[in-house]
Amino acid sequence: MRHVRWIGLLILIGIALGANVIGQTLSKVSLEGQNSWIIPHSAELVPISQSSPRGFRISYEKLSLEKSSWENCNCFYLWGGELGFTDFNNSRVLGNAFLLSGFFEPILWQNHPWRVGLRTKLGISYLSNVYDPDTNPENTFFSSNISFLLSVAPKLSYNLSDTWELFLSGHYNHISNGGQKQPNRGMNFPGIGIGASYWLSKSEFPFFEKPPLSHHFSVILETISTMRDNPEGKGRVPAMGASVDVVHSLSRLNSLGAGAELFWDQSLKSAYGNQRLIPAVFLSHHLIFGRVDFNQRMGFYLVESKKIGQKRRFFQRYGLTYRFPTGFLLGADLKAHGHVAENIGLRLGWVF
Repeated sequence: MRHVRWIGLLILIGIALGANVIGQTLSKVSLEGQNSWIIPHSAELVPISQSSPRGFRISYEKLSLEKSSWENCNCFYLWGGELGFTDFNNSRVLGNAFLLSGFFEPILWQNHPWRVGLRTKLGISYLSNVYDPDTNPENTFFSSNISFLLSVAPKLSYNLSDTWELFLSGHYNHISNGGQKQPNRGMNFPGIGIGASYWLSKSEFPFFEKPPLSHHFSVILETISTMRDNPEGKGRVPAMGASVDVVHSLSRLNSLGAGAELFWDQSLKSAYGNQRLIPAVFLSHHLIFGRVDFNQRMGFYLVESKKIGQKRRFFQRYGLTYRFPTGFLLGADLKAHGHVAENIGLRLGWVF
């Protein structure tokens, strides 16, 4: 499902459209420099993981002061677009990355002149050097020039004046093609960023009362679908499944859950015998900002790992979903084994 990588961006666009731009909306521009390091998640990647990627990011950011926007996550939040460039400091093997992403940054805490936010970015990257069996066999990080970008960045800001602010951020960046082409080990490169922002318009934040906290159970039913490489030839074949997650809210932001999933993977038809149905159980954590749910699952296969072409029975899923007022869910899913991303998929579901 080649277009699934755009689902996350559509979610961010939906959040942005949820901001009532008719009312008062603030805006600013930011410039940030970043220094990172590469995490080698297999022994063969160690030789090409010794460099320190460096780059910059330019962003345009908006913040709505309307109550209808605040109710999206029971907080004020920044949203916008970002352009970036990363030099992996290994021109022969890794080259450079040109980045385009959308972001959502809820404000977790503020006490003038300080502010703490958590930015989540989804986007695409153009990679100058990718795997080639003849000319670049060492680079098993990337095999597609156009790949998927995911980043999470806690951010501490300090207001210097009414228009200028400085910020320090930590980043955890991931680039892969979501299993669309092999090899696809993907690259994880955390780092530190320092930057400055200039407010084009600014105003005092209004105060809105948060709804009372209710500790309750809910049930999330979801379907997950994607496309995987066809082991019998060219093209791709479907893989899809369903899951149930019983969730208990601990606070306005955090919920814990447990559940099960059943996945049907057509790509396993010939590669590993007839074991195409994959049952699993999982524990989940939900980081909830109003209608936006960033969730993580730690799963355990209920079949032998070798029967489904895996070395271990543990896996992870990372999801970003938007909860509509009706209870309907729409989102994106990233499945991984350890540090290795396997594929991205589409999530549809309902909250009861």
